[in-house]
Amino acid sequence: MNTTTSSATSFTGSRGLRYPAPDVARGFMLLLIALANVGFWVAGPEGRAPSTADRTWAFIRALFIDQRAYPLFALLFGFGLATMVNRRMASGIDAYCQQLTGGLRAPSAAELDQAREQAVIDARRLVRRRGLWMVLFGLIHGAFFPSEIIGTYGIVAVVFAGWFAHKHHKRQLAVCALILLFQIVTVVLAMLMGPGGEAAAAGAGPAAPEAAPTGAGESVASALPWFVTNVNEWFFTALGAAFTTMILPAAFLGGRLADTDLISHPERHRGLLTVAGIGGLALGALGALHELLVPLTSAQSWEADSALIAVLGLAGGCGWLAVLALYAGGPTSDNRLTGLRWLLSNVGRRSMTAYLSQTVMFAGIFVIAPRLTGRPLELGLVASAAVAVMVWLTTVVLCAVLERRGMPGPFESLLRIAVARSERSRTNPFPQQIPAQRAAQLLGRSTSTPVTAGA
Repeated sequence: MNTTTSSATSFTGSRGLRYPAPDVARGFMLLLIALANVGFWVAGPEGRAPSTADRTWAFIRALFIDQRAYPLFALLFGFGLATMVNRRMASGIDAYCQQLTGGLRAPSAAELDQAREQAVIDARRLVRRRGLWMVLFGLIHGAFFPSEIIGTYGIVAVVFAGWFAHKHHKRQLAVCALILLFQIVTVVLAMLMGPGGEAAAAGAGPAAPEAAPTGAGESVASALPWFVTNVNEWFFTALGAAFTTMILPAAFLGGRLADTDLISHPERHRGLLTVAGIGGLALGALGALHELLVPLTSAQSWEADSALIAVLGLAGGCGWLAVLALYAGGPTSDNRLTGLRWLLSNVGRRSMTAYLSQTVMFAGIFVIAPRLTGRPLELGLVASAAVAVMVWLTTVVLCAVLERRGMPGPFESLLRIAVARSERSRTNPFPQQIPAQRAAQLLGRSTSTPVTAGA
């Protein structure tokens, strides 16, 4: 057996055929996530000017990583949700049609509609149940890392489960348009009004909360345990990110991609994906360019720079997805991967385990170890990025070992078991119909009336 190859199927069996592009993209995305998140943990060197290498890395990170990793994460999350819905619908419709017809004839149009409606209900409940468990996972994770994203995606799944299951694309488009319009208006007003008008533009929005008396808020916060403070921060961050950032449009867009073959068969769309990759990354970099040039030139700073970066950051996330899909390619004849694609796919199929493992390792390096040694760890930007890469490589090794042993990620297994066991048993909506002749034989009498099993 060649141990350098891996099946492209999931752990759910033959029904769970997985195309390589989403998994390869998730695996690489977790490197971007590590590079983006390491700044939360590390303390920069005090009183020391950043080196040329640090400034260069900060420039590159702002152009291609900041506000790009999480949109890419959201795109892949939406893609995964929609794929799960499509598979549940396909298996559910088939099962319900079997129940309605006894497997002896083709279902009528009315029966097919009944089966489809019930399958949609099942898919919606599955998505919502999975989302609720993700919120719980996020809550626990947020006690240690309040900027975590699992809870945010869980909220999206819970609130919009019906939209994913019923494929309410018009409603999704309307919400995306509203969020995008809000961000664009913020950018345009700031550009038209200039520095003097930014305060007026900001004043048109919700009023800012009044500042607490000096020391009052700090004294209350300091009296709370650290995990309570973290959970409080996580709660408001997750809610805000779910409904006011580009995460929701990205998730809806990812769900829409699942109904196409752009990601499942990128080899069929090389030209389009090449243009999308180059154009998306260029637009994402353009969004961050003004903010980067302010300290280097006489340009005025804009308060709307963050909105501009967020809007075009989604384009950057799409660019990354297009490039990674091209690199991953389509499914092979034997459904196996080799080399770097194999390594990235291993991580991608265990993305939750890899993501949570990053928090464990960052906490050990930047929090636990310094407290045990009494020596705070202060690193520059390049050194911090090197630590992030090493943490990601550790997850690559971990996932490769799990793959060799034929084991899924432990947190993926835990989530799958939790979702499955929390499903409520329901009465069969379509009791199987026993054919009339067979019923007559069983009852020892002649009848033309069908007997319903379980009636």
